[in-house]
Amino acid sequence: MRELHIDWAALHSAFQMNMPEVRCFLSKEDGRVLKLAPADPQLAEVRRQPERFVPIEAIPSRIQYQWLDEFIRTVDDESARVRMEAAINGKGAFRRFKDILLTLPEERRRWFEHRDQAMRQRLEDWVRESGIEALNEPPWVTGEFMASPMQDNSPHDVEALRDLLIAWVDERGPDGMTPLALEELATEIATHFRIKPV
Repeated sequence: MRELHIDWAALHSAFQMNMPEVRCFLSKEDGRVLKLAPADPQLAEVRRQPERFVPIEAIPSRIQYQWLDEFIRTVDDESARVRMEAAINGKGAFRRFKDILLTLPEERRRWFEHRDQAMRQRLEDWVRESGIEALNEPPWVTGEFMASPMQDNSPHDVEALRDLLIAWVDERGPDGMTPLALEELATEIATHFRIKPV
């Protein structure tokens, strides 16, 4: 096992990135996270050194689906649970599930908590599976990290917000910018980011 200080905030952001053209890697030398575009000359060099850089892939859909299934089993309201179970069958499951959550604010809050906890556990497991022992605890263990930190407008915070916005636009396309969709986006940002007042 290699002992490293991990850049947990950047790793958290990389795991949620929804930009297939950008490749992310964890450096096994210093714990940094590299985000490289296809035209970046460093990309070929990094790919040639798998002993130094671990590729970071987005959480597979099957694992995210497991998170949905686990969460739905915790829903007490039978009517809501049945609706959610029906929603997650077939193509477009995530979109239908999110639409239901928009009508159930308390369950929506619980879902984000469940997903955040599952995501954090996944990150910790992935680091260990990559043969790395973290010398620093994740900030969510020490209480310094919210779901997606936005406490001091650091570069990591800006990256995390940018990733969320890009994923949101990619999912809906340019025709999806309706007033209701923008209200949903505002709610999503408020749920995940603590924005520092000017």
